[in-house]
Amino acid sequence: MKSIACSIFIFIFFCFSGNLFSQHTYSGLEKVYGPNPLLFNGKKYDFFPPSGTSGHQFLYSNNAVIGGATIKGVRFEQIKLKYDIYNQEVLLSYADDEGSGTLIQLSKAWLESFNLEERYFEMHVFEDESRFYQVLGNGSVKIFYFWKKYFELDKAFGSKSFSFSSEIKISYVLMHGKLIPFRSKRGFLAIFAPQQKPEIKAYIRNARFKLKNADDESMADLINFISNL
Repeated sequence: MKSIACSIFIFIFFCFSGNLFSQHTYSGLEKVYGPNPLLFNGKKYDFFPPSGTSGHQFLYSNNAVIGGATIKGVRFEQIKLKYDIYNQEVLLSYADDEGSGTLIQLSKAWLESFNLEERYFEMHVFEDESRFYQVLGNGSVKIFYFWKKYFELDKAFGSKSFSFSSEIKISYVLMHGKLIPFRSKRGFLAIFAPQQKPEIKAYIRNARFKLKNADDESMADLINFISNL
């Protein structure tokens, strides 16, 4: 019964949080990024988890990082961004004349791609669902990562505090326009044609990395190698 009540509370809280967003004209943004409505034609980000919540809703860090974004074909560089993977919102950060930090949601209807430092993301639609994916590789075959977090009640007995989970990465190979999930080296190898597997296995062995823990650069090198087979 308690778990049901908590679930209802979370649902109602976030429903009302969403209603706090409103459309504004942000004259202060023009001083920082110039008078381009493509960049800041979005809602003010006003998502506040309950007091005492542990963790945060962002990918990697609560801090804004220097990045870039492509909006309706127009590229913006050297902008400060945060990526809320719980709500799947990309946020433009700026400080007003008084030094107060403000976050604006970039319009998902217009946002085509963005990067957080070296990490590159694109908006794609699969099975009628639009999502942001981190993209690795520059060939005909690519690695896609979808990032998310859960928001949950602390499982300690009698606790009424909430927490965000660690970031969760769901891995895919994009091949022939199809998104194919994998969770292990065996699952990854099963995606490819039998005649390709010996060379892929040899590459992984010679590179001396474990697929599950491989960094972005290593995975990009691997998928680019496969694209050229």
